[in-house]
Amino acid sequence: MSDLPKTWLTPLPLPGGKSLPNRIVPGPMEGITLGSFCRVLAKQELVRCWIAPFIRLTTGVPRLSRLAHRLSPYLDTGLPVVVQIMGIDIDLLAASAQRIAKLGVEGIDLNCGCPSNVVVGNGAGGALLRRPTWIHDALCAIRAACPDLGISVKLRTGFSSPDEMPEILAAVRSAAPDFTILHFRTVDEQYRPVPNGWERLAKAKELVGGLPLLASGDLFTVDDALQLWRECRVDGVAPARGLLRNPHLLRDIERACQGESTVADRRTAMLSLLGDIAADADRSPDSHHGLVLDFASRALGKDDPIFRQLIACRNLGEATALLAKLGASPDCASDGPN
Repeated sequence: MSDLPKTWLTPLPLPGGKSLPNRIVPGPMEGITLGSFCRVLAKQELVRCWIAPFIRLTTGVPRLSRLAHRLSPYLDTGLPVVVQIMGIDIDLLAASAQRIAKLGVEGIDLNCGCPSNVVVGNGAGGALLRRPTWIHDALCAIRAACPDLGISVKLRTGFSSPDEMPEILAAVRSAAPDFTILHFRTVDEQYRPVPNGWERLAKAKELVGGLPLLASGDLFTVDDALQLWRECRVDGVAPARGLLRNPHLLRDIERACQGESTVADRRTAMLSLLGDIAADADRSPDSHHGLVLDFASRALGKDDPIFRQLIACRNLGEATALLAKLGASPDCASDGPN
């Protein structure tokens, strides 16, 4: 795996003397706001920073206390945090970003890629790809409001066609954000298979010039990252769904960039991590069994025999005990797909 670039391990500089620790970052994970998930991954050094899922801005600037509560699972880990915001009112976005800056975050990411039908129907998220000038103006306004924060944008390769990329990326490039995260599908493609995704990312890399481009989409393994690098030469990666399937993925990619081997028995490591998350959640007054089950279903799959055992648990205490037992028994840990 030594073909992965060591440059992905170098800090990504941001204004105000800030930076992200490297260019291997977790993509925003909407719905995974379980504090235990964030605490355990941070404690085990499986992530170096966070890009918090979008805060939707529709009316007024949220109160600082509300923002702090919303972002607490990420801020409380002590890791650098980039906060993603979404909306259609540029003045509201800029004013909200200015308030978020008071929480000591590293950056603001503008969501212009969410493919949700509800979001797009309201003109936000991926719908904004049809308005490249708006994207440029919004990035410039947020930069003016927050000159000491990193500014980035999350995109897809177009709304209905990747042929829209040149106009979109020209607008982004002229606004000069500190980096861009690009998912290779269009909004219309949602999450359906796309045979030429890497080709689109390679073209995007040409179009953005010197702007750091982090790739997203179908990054589930180190081999995926290696193929992406060989074909596209992007400046980094931002796995999202891949991190839910394998929370060790970012560290695995880091090890590969260093020329080191990854953990061989990933399933046992996953069960150990699940056990730690369940135990942490069991100690947290605001957690419940369903939150752990949601993560376990993504990590193991709903057909996994161990997930079925977890469903039968009546509470977090039983789930924690089960996972502790499985973690201590190699035979049980191997009972399922790898």
